[in-house]
Amino acid sequence: MSEQPKDQSGDKAPWLKKHQFKKGESGNPGGRPKGTSIEAQLRKRLSEGEAGDKLVDSLITVALRQALNGDFRFWNTILERVDGKVADRIAGPDGGGLTVILERADMKLETD
Repeated sequence: MSEQPKDQSGDKAPWLKKHQFKKGESGNPGGRPKGTSIEAQLRKRLSEGEAGDKLVDSLITVALRQALNGDFRFWNTILERVDGKVADRIAGPDGGGLTVILERADMKLETD
């Protein structure tokens, strides 16, 4: 494979230098506007009194119908948001690895 051309300073793409962020400068200084996340919009819609209650009923109806057909993704997502995601590994009390010690017991069985 051929290597990218370099300029005298050793940069692989010197023409991109003017488009890079300066050190300590954020690419998105204002951040995402408050209240625009899906979660914020969902909370707003669900808190709209009777209309929110109808929306909740509709969501539950759809989710139950899907679950009865074997699709539990909705419920998995909701439970992960409410109870936290189930850990993928077993960890010790400090969050680190877990040491397991196996001991073998030699036993003789008496037979008639």
